[in-house]
Amino acid sequence: MERRLAAILAADVVGYSRMIREDEEGTIAALQELRSDLLSPIVKKYRGRVFKTMGDGVLIEFASVVDAVLCGRDFQIGVAERNAGQTHKRHLEVRIGINLGDVVVDGTDIQGDGVNVAARLEGLSEPGGICIAQAVYEQVRDRVTLAFVDGGNQQVKNIDRPIGIWRWSPPSNKKVAPTGAPVSPRATAPQTPNNPSIAVLPFDNMSGDPEQEYFADGMTEDLITDLSKLSGLLVIGRNSSFVYKNRAVDLRQVGKELGVHYVLEGSVRKAGNRVRVNAQLIETSDGNHIWANRQDGFLEDVFDLQDKITQDIVDALRIKLSAGETARLASTYTNNPDAHNWFMQGRIRYREPGPQANAEAQEMLTKAVADDPRFALALAVRSYLKFHAWFFKWNSKPGALSEALSEAEKAVSIDPDLAAGHAFLGWMHMWGEGMDRAMSEHEKALELDPNYADGHLWKASTLIYRGTPELAIESMDRAMRLEPHTPPIYLLNYGHLLLQMDRYDEALSYLNAAIRKAPKFPMNYIFLAVTKASQGDVAAAQAAGKQLMDLLPTATVSSLTSQLPYSQEEHSAKVSDGLLEAGLPP
Repeated sequence: MERRLAAILAADVVGYSRMIREDEEGTIAALQELRSDLLSPIVKKYRGRVFKTMGDGVLIEFASVVDAVLCGRDFQIGVAERNAGQTHKRHLEVRIGINLGDVVVDGTDIQGDGVNVAARLEGLSEPGGICIAQAVYEQVRDRVTLAFVDGGNQQVKNIDRPIGIWRWSPPSNKKVAPTGAPVSPRATAPQTPNNPSIAVLPFDNMSGDPEQEYFADGMTEDLITDLSKLSGLLVIGRNSSFVYKNRAVDLRQVGKELGVHYVLEGSVRKAGNRVRVNAQLIETSDGNHIWANRQDGFLEDVFDLQDKITQDIVDALRIKLSAGETARLASTYTNNPDAHNWFMQGRIRYREPGPQANAEAQEMLTKAVADDPRFALALAVRSYLKFHAWFFKWNSKPGALSEALSEAEKAVSIDPDLAAGHAFLGWMHMWGEGMDRAMSEHEKALELDPNYADGHLWKASTLIYRGTPELAIESMDRAMRLEPHTPPIYLLNYGHLLLQMDRYDEALSYLNAAIRKAPKFPMNYIFLAVTKASQGDVAAAQAAGKQLMDLLPTATVSSLTSQLPYSQEEHSAKVSDGLLEAGLPP
């Protein structure tokens, strides 16, 4: 007998027998079309060999386990895309199992334990997903950008030993993420760090007035911001924490998804001028309450209430503070409750896209600054909104960029310890004083707030535009660790990073994930078109170019590239050449 080590992919159609009973001819035709039009080209691309078909099932051999996993990923994404454009009766959902093991070669057929396990894994897969053996996971965990979820050890029919399994599914398949959280194309769920780690979940609004929701959200964000200043604590970013808003969640599952030891949850009741805050710190490993805390006060006391909660967390987790951290925790952004109230409303609007939301957020922040002219954080956020209006051409007023920069400079002159102000300055100075100033501001921001996820993101962006994308990997990895439920702009930035490193297949994984989360964001299609053009896939580049032009009908290559502050000509040329090949006008 000839034996060899091989990666085996087993796939079948979910509910095939039922579909045959309901529509035999239509189901068979749909399956044949799926195999010829989608599966065969993908198998060929990844150098696989179909060695057996049986009804709705197929077995494929690969010499490379990475190729097997990437083939399964592309096939499932392709199936989902085809289903999106067809009637429900024509939907075919596929399950895939992948094993790495010893097989016996019998002519063109392959048999043995390696094949049998792959078939069992297929049965453990979610519809639309992939289930892989532990041996496969060990080989691909650092080589593919897919978020596999640990499925534990499973006992399956006719296999003596339990099998360790890992599952993946495209972001559109919510069964893989019980909380409904989007899945990012990372290799693994985050590992819980050695130092204390925490996620602040959105506080419930108990005021009985939906319009007070901003107040509860604002308190949550303030607590995240305060805790983020502590170098001895890992603090999950706002975007990932707010995934769980208005959800009944298992805190142990939250701990696994975010990779944290503790969760802070609570509620806020605001009635007239009185405020009541309930908070509890919970250990995610077993659900034990570390402490529960109730604070009552007046609206003007809200900053003291937040400080008390923060200090209780520091004490409970025995976090050692440096002298600078102690001083920064004791500082407040404003003592004016009216200014703070306008700021919280403006911050909510600031997170919404589009020129109208931008203008309304600026108006609210202007009221905050009017109530407290030394409210540095309000000035800093307004400066960033003004920068956005300039960048996206919502404000064509001469000197718009200079005005935004001047306001950010004023914010950090009022409060030199304002991390957000330094981070905004760092990002804006790529178009201002240049890369050296940008990098110094980023370093200062992260020194003041080591858990500032967006700060790590902007530092990475600066490193990419400076012409050193390889140096940006560490910053992007840190940003994505702090935001495990990865925002689309992070995925876009990682895709841009990999594009400029000529790692095109990996770049596409991130860019496609960004598009699934933010299908109307033009920057996604800029870098998708350039990546496809760089691969020599002109048809795909032109398709991405068309999607870009649908979103920005007046876009030209020169207008787009003039907004991208590349220091290296070769990186700028790659983008402009790719966009020209994608069919955009010069």
